[in-house]
Amino acid sequence: MNDIENTDIFECRRCGNCCLHFQPHLEMAEAQNIADHLSLSLDEFKAKYADKRWPGHRTMLIRHNQNGCIFMGRGVDNLSLCTIHDFKPQACRDYQPSFKHRECREGLLP
Repeated sequence: MNDIENTDIFECRRCGNCCLHFQPHLEMAEAQNIADHLSLSLDEFKAKYADKRWPGHRTMLIRHNQNGCIFMGRGVDNLSLCTIHDFKPQACRDYQPSFKHRECREGLLP
């Protein structure tokens, strides 16, 4: 391992690779919280945003589209933009950009 790979956490560059490659896992209480912020019932939220391939009844995965997470957008600067940033899933809040993540290293490339 070289020195750059040993470096831990760095400031997010908003490349969007984490949103492209990972699907947040939600407990139903967290899904309900996001649904409430979007003024949706839990059933409406699940119908619109849950990955239907996930068989869970107590948990769910957020659906992806061709661009990754259904909630990922692009700002005017073309950097990734989470459309539910203020109430995004705990899994997303816990993710820390680091050189140990292949997605983050790739996001630093021009």
